[in-house]
Amino acid sequence: MANSWFKYNDSGSITDPTNYDEISYKGPSIFPKVNIHNIFAKVQFIGEISRPIIRPALQTEINAAYSIKKESANVRLGP
Repeated sequence: MANSWFKYNDSGSITDPTNYDEISYKGPSIFPKVNIHNIFAKVQFIGEISRPIIRPALQTEINAAYSIKKESANVRLGP
């Protein structure tokens, strides 16, 4: 499986893969860095739509980035 960047669509849980849409690249850094913006994850298909696989380690990384407002290798923050 390939990896890709996914943009959080602000529609619910930050750890629900159906709340992310695949994007072609992660884009520039955006300020302020307070909310989940993009994640980097393996690709799966849910209802023929490309979604991230959010395993427990990535879920922990997403929650940590959100709670301490600090980006990580696989999680980018934005406004």
